[in-house]
Amino acid sequence: MLLVEDTRLYSLAVRSLLEGNFGLIVVHCATFAALRHELESDTRGFSLAILDLCLSDAANGEALGLVTERSIPSIVFSGFTNERRRAEILSKEVIELVYKNSPSSLENLSAAVERVLSLSRPQLLLVDPKGDSDSGMMAALQNCGFLISVCTSTGEALDVLDASQNTELVVVRNDLAEKNNYSFMDMLKARLGDDAVRVIGFSQNKGRDDVARFLRAGGDDFVHLPVSAADMESRLRHTLTIHKRIQSLQRMASRDYLTDLLNRRYFFDRGPKMVDICLRQSMPVCTALLDIDHFKRLNDTHGHEIGDIVLKAVSRKILQLVGEKQHLPARIGGEEFAILFTNLDIEAAYEFCERIRIEIAAIKVVVDDEDLSVTISMGLASISDAETFDNYLNAADQYLYLAKHSGRNRVFSDYQVARIAAS
Repeated sequence: MLLVEDTRLYSLAVRSLLEGNFGLIVVHCATFAALRHELESDTRGFSLAILDLCLSDAANGEALGLVTERSIPSIVFSGFTNERRRAEILSKEVIELVYKNSPSSLENLSAAVERVLSLSRPQLLLVDPKGDSDSGMMAALQNCGFLISVCTSTGEALDVLDASQNTELVVVRNDLAEKNNYSFMDMLKARLGDDAVRVIGFSQNKGRDDVARFLRAGGDDFVHLPVSAADMESRLRHTLTIHKRIQSLQRMASRDYLTDLLNRRYFFDRGPKMVDICLRQSMPVCTALLDIDHFKRLNDTHGHEIGDIVLKAVSRKILQLVGEKQHLPARIGGEEFAILFTNLDIEAAYEFCERIRIEIAAIKVVVDDEDLSVTISMGLASISDAETFDNYLNAADQYLYLAKHSGRNRVFSDYQVARIAAS
């Protein structure tokens, strides 16, 4: 979600609304220049923009023109009330215009966002041996507005969830879920994390304590068939709302405050799960550690304020190049960063790291009218066997040590060692 707003009060209020009510990741731009830079460097893609028309450096709606050029759906949140101006704005294929100067402006904005989001259907996985041909649950789900996939076994369901990053709800027949003392529920948590998906159980027969046992095993709700479509939809929407709010809190807790990169805690929680998925699917995976060269000297010479500017600049470049869709970049301490590369073999990952190193070396930080250059050292290791996550990072750390002691501003890896051994 992109928020373009230069008034501090409104930017704080709208961001809180979007993150708290809808669980959205919000990127805020306070100026037209910041918006242009964000769109030029964006690797994540924006599903919606909320923007003011009058910015300090662009007072005539230039921000709207820039966003619509990128085909990003937009809601204008503005103080303009002139009908001619309103018609002009709506002619630019704006989804909706919400006036700031209304006592219910935030409530109206929330309703507009909800209408937009309701058009994108949440994904649900039904796990039922009957498939979709003779399932009472499928009949109750068909008109609930969810995008439904169907699996006939828990093993198939786990494979589908491994391959999908977008499934939010799992509806599972209870006799499948409770096999082997609810091992399906345990495997969901082990593979995806405690709160990656919400799980609803169902059964046609009312068994003794079946609801209690399912909930104790980690389920979120339980339904006995038959159930009306309206009742089922209400339960799904309620569960999804809770899921979105938990995700919002997790996102806020997973971000490094200074750089907005993912933090150490998230990296060490999510990283092992991503490695497990890659190893199960025979997908190449590598891990890299990188340090900013001579960062302590930089802080001692120029002060921590300049050090923070350098950290932010390096983080922006890492996020721009790596993104968060396929790979996992994070700040794990001080001037140290980590990246988990998925579906890249060691040669491709090495070339990627070289590109990161070169582009960061091109960064210029202005200090007292002087351009300050920044370089990094990187250690890269491939992951081929199931070990502890710390072992993977220790291997990368050893290569980082070699990169530093070989002159810095370089990448050292398995790839180089293999090439040297072969020559």
